[in-house]
Amino acid sequence: MSETIELLNCGLLSETSGVHEETRALLASENFSELIKYDEDTIILQQGQESDSLYFAISGLFHAVSHANEQTPQRLLGRIEPGEFIAEISFFDQTSHASASVKAMKNAILLRISRPNYNALRKAHPVQALELTCALAAGMASRLRVANEKVL
Repeated sequence: MSETIELLNCGLLSETSGVHEETRALLASENFSELIKYDEDTIILQQGQESDSLYFAISGLFHAVSHANEQTPQRLLGRIEPGEFIAEISFFDQTSHASASVKAMKNAILLRISRPNYNALRKAHPVQALELTCALAAGMASRLRVANEKVL
């Protein structure tokens, strides 16, 4: 587990993003998450699918792809690397579905936090849950800022 805690210390979950080692240790705990290794070309999240989990890229590379319709080939929206998060929109907005598909590319390991585990973390460790939530909000704001710059 110590190795997982160190792997989490990048990107959104890093000390520089305001997420302390105690919070990363809780997130790495089997009580609140699960570490999943994916084979190359495995679809982790399908566009339009419901999702009750939040994912953090631990290692490897993932692609976010979109399908406008069945006749349109998939379009690469972006690369997801260690330290980045996946499925945050459908995780926090339970009425929405995945806006893109996510595919494992190579050396793909994700930390999965289910909604029930997130709720358990909030109840048992509210300070650490708030720390995680604030980091996620900052990460989502950053993504929105980038998207706005592309449009404007």
